[in-house]
Amino acid sequence: MSFIEFKNIRKAFGNNVIYTDLSLEIKKGETLTIIGGSGTGKSVMLKLLLCLLDPDAGEIYLDGVNLFNLSSREVIKMRKRFGMLFQGAALFDSMNVADNVSY
Repeated sequence: MSFIEFKNIRKAFGNNVIYTDLSLEIKKGETLTIIGGSGTGKSVMLKLLLCLLDPDAGEIYLDGVNLFNLSSREVIKMRKRFGMLFQGAALFDSMNVADNVSY
């Protein structure tokens, strides 16, 4: 079983298409590095995984559970399993100041 699975993810911001059909499977115990230039979608992928952004299409699973079927309380619990470190000081642009501080 996959630990993390992106299935047919589509994400765009207006005319700026980030993903048209992202599918990725990460098994438990695997180590994966995502590399790419600025603006290629690395942070978008993490924000999708943490439910900070919604995909335009597709599904994301964590331990077999579709993340976009979780309640707000379950999303908060799921986020506690992850950490995210930015290259420089940064805030989540999809969250307000209070949510950024509490995260």
